[in-house]
Amino acid sequence: MVFHARCPSCGSKDDDDTIWLLLLLHALFLCFTIRCGFLVNVIKSLGFSETTEERQKEKQKIEQEFKRSDLRLNELVSRHDQQLTLVLPLFSQVSTEVTASRERIHAVKENLGACKRLLQCRRDELKKMWTDAVQHKYVLEMLEQIQELRKVPQRVVSYTAKRQYLHASKALTDALATLNGPLQAVEGLSDLRADLQTRRQQLYQRLHEELVSQVYTNSANEAFSTFQRSNSSRLNSSFTRGIGARRSTDRIEANARVRKALAEMAQNFDLDKAEVIEDADLIYPELSMSYFVAIIVESFGMLHKVPDSLETLRVQIQTELLNVVRQTTQQLSLSGETGEGNPLLMLLEIIFKQFKAIAKTHTLLLKNYLSVGQKYSVVGPQPYDLTDFWAQAQSVLQLLLTDYLDIQNAASEESAQTGFSEPSSNINSYFLRRKVPSTKRSMFKFDKSSHVGGGSSNNDSFKEHRRNASDASVDDNLGAQLGGSGKGSTSGLFPHEKKQREKLLICTPDQSIITKVYLPLMGYIKEIENFMKCKPGQPCSLHDFLDNYIKDTFLSKGHNRNLQLTIESLSKNQDAWRTIISPEEIKTLNLSRPLLQSTVMVERRLMETKNLIQDLPCYSEDLLKMVCALLKAYREICQAAYRGIVQPDSEDKRIYSVAWLKDEDISRFLKTLPNWTDLKTSSQKSRHNRKLHRGSFEPSEEESPLQVQQRNVREAEMLTSNLGEGGITQQEILVEISVLKELAILQESMEWFSCRVSEFANDLRRPMVNGLNAVSAECSADIAVKDGTIKVLTNLALEFDELANTCLLVLHLEVRVQCFHYLRSKSSVRTNSYVGSKDDILEPDRQVQVLTKRLSEMDEAFSATLHPRKTRYIFEGLAHLASRILIQASNYLEHIDQITVQRMCRNSIALQQTLSNITASREVALDQAKHFYELLCMQPDEILNALLERGTQFSEMQLLNALQLSCKSFGITDANQLASYQQKLSDILGAKPSKGVVV
Repeated sequence: MVFHARCPSCGSKDDDDTIWLLLLLHALFLCFTIRCGFLVNVIKSLGFSETTEERQKEKQKIEQEFKRSDLRLNELVSRHDQQLTLVLPLFSQVSTEVTASRERIHAVKENLGACKRLLQCRRDELKKMWTDAVQHKYVLEMLEQIQELRKVPQRVVSYTAKRQYLHASKALTDALATLNGPLQAVEGLSDLRADLQTRRQQLYQRLHEELVSQVYTNSANEAFSTFQRSNSSRLNSSFTRGIGARRSTDRIEANARVRKALAEMAQNFDLDKAEVIEDADLIYPELSMSYFVAIIVESFGMLHKVPDSLETLRVQIQTELLNVVRQTTQQLSLSGETGEGNPLLMLLEIIFKQFKAIAKTHTLLLKNYLSVGQKYSVVGPQPYDLTDFWAQAQSVLQLLLTDYLDIQNAASEESAQTGFSEPSSNINSYFLRRKVPSTKRSMFKFDKSSHVGGGSSNNDSFKEHRRNASDASVDDNLGAQLGGSGKGSTSGLFPHEKKQREKLLICTPDQSIITKVYLPLMGYIKEIENFMKCKPGQPCSLHDFLDNYIKDTFLSKGHNRNLQLTIESLSKNQDAWRTIISPEEIKTLNLSRPLLQSTVMVERRLMETKNLIQDLPCYSEDLLKMVCALLKAYREICQAAYRGIVQPDSEDKRIYSVAWLKDEDISRFLKTLPNWTDLKTSSQKSRHNRKLHRGSFEPSEEESPLQVQQRNVREAEMLTSNLGEGGITQQEILVEISVLKELAILQESMEWFSCRVSEFANDLRRPMVNGLNAVSAECSADIAVKDGTIKVLTNLALEFDELANTCLLVLHLEVRVQCFHYLRSKSSVRTNSYVGSKDDILEPDRQVQVLTKRLSEMDEAFSATLHPRKTRYIFEGLAHLASRILIQASNYLEHIDQITVQRMCRNSIALQQTLSNITASREVALDQAKHFYELLCMQPDEILNALLERGTQFSEMQLLNALQLSCKSFGITDANQLASYQQKLSDILGAKPSKGVVV
């Protein structure tokens, strides 16, 4: 590396000697430094030496090294002596120049300090002059602001008149900010400040009125107009189209400007371009509402009235909704167009559509409030939500229903029902249709409006709430009296007094009207619960109100009570089982035979319950449980009535037909016969196929005459074998025709009622239809009647049908028992009791005459009370039984003669004529009885020859009896001869089959 140096004076390059001198000085410095380090090492070594000899050795070593260094240093100094002599002057010269430079810099510093002091004095003068200028400028600005503030009131009036609410709000807000800010200390502006504060409050009230009009009035009117357009075809469409054509261009332009303004308002909009509406009629209603709501809420934000307006709107919801209900009711009442159905249904439909439209506007309103609250950093109550709105809407609907359901008069009606008197002896007076009470009622009732009587605390609070809520509305001139105030009286901003709510009703209040409006209401309630996001099992308050009313008032004190009283009256009045319906009612019910009026009345109550289940499907299970319980009670009453008919006196009295029917073998045998099965099958077919003629009788399977004869013979044999040897007394039959008629009417009534109950149970398995499927589909989608309840109803129907079957079988047996009674009344007398007087051999026996008369009377009674096929069932096969009884009567004859044979033939002919008239068919079975007695006139040989020629038509016992009587009449008493005849008869019967059927 080569080093260069310049002389400070001449700037010439130093020679090599100078460089080496400098290096020498540097080396000396390094040596000094090294030597200092070496000295330290020496001290350490001497300190660590243990003996003096070691120290001496170290000392000598060091001294030798110093001597060597001194020699080297002296040599170097002597070698470079000339360079050192040159360097030392140069160093002195450089030091002198550095000192001079320092003195010059100090002088410059003192000069700069003097300048600074002079500039400071000049700045103070300039600052004073600038302060004076600023003060003069501020005074001028204040004067200009005062001039502008004096123009603000007129500006606000002009903006408000043009509905430029944003401009008005901006002007007032800026003016008050100026007065309360820079000009706060100006005492001369206090009057102007107070005036602007007043105008600010007035503008707020005007804005609130406008907002209430948009949210409630305009929304409700638009919904009402939409409803009218959809339900009326009387609008002049051509005229409407003409108006639209004339103003279509302006309308399109105005709506485009409004949409642009709304889009700009969503961002940082320009106030001068925001309010563009000049003709509000050109704007679409929904677009106009969105625009005005946005403008008004933005104005509230500018006026710092967002919390106040929110609280006012929240408090005023119920009052405004009540006004909407009242105005809609007035419009419907004045128009007189309440539709073909229930006017309350139309009112509820319109009101709910209006409420939904208002809720939609509230959604838009709350959205704007949220945006404005974030924009202006509003601190205060948060915006209410739609749950609050629908809670108030439910309260309004409850008040409406309270008026129309006449809940306030429920207590008086309940007290009237508790005074129900015992039914009179004649049940007709109870079943007569009651007169409809007068519908003229006073519009106002004040007896319960100011005081609520005793009772449970829940009832008291409920009635008190109802009274207070019904007084919560305001009058028509609310806005005018308040001068634009938008708050309700509960908030303290309405100076007027509350007035009682006028009950303007569109129809007469009636508790039963709930059946007409329940399903639509449930549809509305389901929508409300969806709006409020109610959880399953937590219904809304309107749902609870409706449920409590139906259970506690309508059902428990209405329908259920009427049905219970109807059935209770039947148990206390025996005449109810003798009174039948009128011919007009028979025609109305499309019946061919009369029924018990009590049964028809219970069936009407049952149909009322069916209608109630259709109208109130949610309460079907409760209604059906009540119906099942009451039908069980009615079944017991009917069974008691049956026992009263067949056993009216004491239990000791025995009715033979009833006793026979209690025998399970006889009852089961009768029900297995084809005539019974055909009867039941035909009845079922006629119920399912109404096109069949009522009087027709079509058996399920066509029987041949031989099968009919065999079946009748089987029945006759069974009955005669059960009767045995004993007779039937007068006390063991139903003598009175009226009793048989009552039994027949009871049978028809129970069978008809059983069919109605069965149809009722079957209808419960199908979806219920009442003309409101669209509304009720959502409500009753998850409602189904339990199978257990339907099974109970079906079993009850079967029990009523079984009672009807019992009545019919009793009648069937009673006719046959009476045949036994009259044809064989004294079985213990083994004489010719059927012969009677021999003077008049052309007439039948007196008992047979009585029987034929009884049969005719019974046929007349049954024809008037029973279906023809049932009458046919009763009398069919009776000829076979009578023939068998007549033939068996020969067992009790001790001898036979011509007169006896003729009398028995007369008896057979008389019975045959009577039964032929009843059944409209020739009863050939009685011919066999006549043929049997004709055999008795023959000799034994002739009887046997006749059997060989014509075959056997009778049993072996009957033929043996005939042979014995013939032998007696012809004086044959030889035992061998009698035995010979019997043997021949056995041979004939064993060798040759009979041609006829044994009777």
